[in-house]
Amino acid sequence: MRKIIALSLIILSTFSAKSAFWYKDLEFLAMENFDVTRGDETIAIRFDYVIKNPNWYGVVIKPSNLKLTIADTDCGEVAIPEKLKIKRKKKGKYPFVLIGDASKFVKSGFSSLWSMISKGQIDFNLKGTLKAGVMGLTKKWKLDYTYKMTWSEFMSFF
Repeated sequence: MRKIIALSLIILSTFSAKSAFWYKDLEFLAMENFDVTRGDETIAIRFDYVIKNPNWYGVVIKPSNLKLTIADTDCGEVAIPEKLKIKRKKKGKYPFVLIGDASKFVKSGFSSLWSMISKGQIDFNLKGTLKAGVMGLTKKWKLDYTYKMTWSEFMSFF
């Protein structure tokens, strides 16, 4: 019994330490297949996030809040409402659903037009901390990913 407790404490302490021995950060590679559903007050953005998990264990992303910025215009907080299981040692597409305030998305429309004219693309930025569960432990991963969105993808929002 003492050996099990000691082993558990060693694993727990080395996992929570900032070393690359037990874990590596998830790699957020791309966003694909955008789909937008508008309600009266909310908007749901669905897309596939290409994520690479270099770890030898699976990760469960828990419901989290992220800050969404479109074309340098704050669109407020968006939520990831459901758990998402990331497979171990694989790169795969995982469905994300972001739910946010529809009025803030409309405000970003004008700055997005200017961004498309001047840059030829629209920056879709997600930033924040993802809460994740690993083997019963909670871990937080920093996320700051900018997707260069095409005009047709952006127009699907409206």
